[in-house]
Amino acid sequence: MSVEKANVLLIHGLLSNPLEMAYLGVQLEKHGLKTHYVFYPSIMKTLEENTQPIKEKIKDIGPVDTLHLVAHSLGGLLLAHLFEHGFEMPEGRILTLGSPIKGSVTAKELSKWPMTSDILAKSMPKALSGEGVPQWNSDRDWGMIAGTKNAGLGALIGGLPGESDGTVLLEETYHPSQKAHKTVDKTHTGLLFSKNVAKLTAKFLSTGAFD
Repeated sequence: MSVEKANVLLIHGLLSNPLEMAYLGVQLEKHGLKTHYVFYPSIMKTLEENTQPIKEKIKDIGPVDTLHLVAHSLGGLLLAHLFEHGFEMPEGRILTLGSPIKGSVTAKELSKWPMTSDILAKSMPKALSGEGVPQWNSDRDWGMIAGTKNAGLGALIGGLPGESDGTVLLEETYHPSQKAHKTVDKTHTGLLFSKNVAKLTAKFLSTGAFD
């Protein structure tokens, strides 16, 4: 008798798409998880509006025993909006990768530039601005993996004022609702292309802990 695999939905970040999550997805499949992907128009709609394609995808996956959520960067803030009004879905855990859950210094600085202000405009309110971010209205086990390899967009604003993954400050990734927090020597994007990160992700989704 076969045992149903635990399902995991991978949610991309800003200016991204499901393809960027594919390497991580392949690695998670090797750890016995069944992966699903979803696209949302990160620069065309607000995070509140972008909860709709996430909800529709969850409905499309259908009735399953377990559905974990793994989100990179802005995707973690999107989950805060998803749960704001108590969205119901199958049981599972949440793992966020480099998500600036308190807002992003890098984004706030880049939003002042004419060339990047339009790109970031929809993602700043109640999200990357750090102001009005919804309370984490979920009792699911939530883990965060944050990078500490300083190479990324932060260089464009003259560097970040503290330990970071080059784009997101380490301190921006902490939240009191998290059950576990883990740091790795990876850049913001590098979090998605690491066998070790995939292993840690699978471990947390399975047990609720990294160690």
